[in-house]
Amino acid sequence: MRYSLPTGSDIGNKLKQIARSQLERALAETELADGEKATHQIRKRGKKMRALVRLIRTTDPASESLYQFENAHYRSVNDLLSGSRDATSLYQALVQQLQAEDFPQMAAYLKARIPQATGNELFEARNLLQRGRLHIDDWKVDQLTWKDLRRGYRKSYRRACKALKKARKNEDDQSFHTLRKRVKDQWYHSRLLQHRYPKKIGKRCKSLNTLAGDLGDWRDLRLLCHFLARNSANLDPEVRAELIPLLDRAQQRLQILRKDIDRHCQQLFARKTWRKQKKWQTAVE
Repeated sequence: MRYSLPTGSDIGNKLKQIARSQLERALAETELADGEKATHQIRKRGKKMRALVRLIRTTDPASESLYQFENAHYRSVNDLLSGSRDATSLYQALVQQLQAEDFPQMAAYLKARIPQATGNELFEARNLLQRGRLHIDDWKVDQLTWKDLRRGYRKSYRRACKALKKARKNEDDQSFHTLRKRVKDQWYHSRLLQHRYPKKIGKRCKSLNTLAGDLGDWRDLRLLCHFLARNSANLDPEVRAELIPLLDRAQQRLQILRKDIDRHCQQLFARKTWRKQKKWQTAVE
């Protein structure tokens, strides 16, 4: 089933179907021969599951308890598979953004640092995913309404606005990393609601995805620059010879990304009416 709610009633049952579909796919991905691809895909499923329960957490005390439990569960899955995350991000930043063929020694160095996912990690992740699939039968979401989901979306929007304000104020990597997480929440939530509210929410999906990607690229490049600056003295001479040209190109790319990030943020998070319940409801209906 697609990661999107169809219009109509029986919202709770449809959410359960979406959750089961995500877990079925994740379980299939634990069997992939490419451990790195399996890890990446399963972590994406975990993020989708956490976003799904975050959308409904404000409904009542029971939904808050559901969110706390399931969010912790899928965080555990992702943490289990996070061993190669940073090393992979550094290598991918070079390959996808800086034309790795111009820096062959650096590419070889960064690729050699990536630890391979083990069968044990994927086996443990599979066990957690199977347990998560069993949890879904106990979800008390039968009384969910579109009003509940609008409330969740509005809260998600406010959290993104707050993260944006903090990122602009602090101008540090952690604040922009938090902003990226809040933007991805908005993207996932927009995908879930796009068929019900195509004009006001559905049309945001593409720009939110682009913004999340730009924020991810910006973060990965920043991590790469910081890592190389800290470890420059330990690099082999042939690797170090590529360092300055690489950092110059990275800075040019960072400037372009930052302009794009600012432009998309201005477009996506300038609607003050969406922060208030009555005005927001009028805006989407």
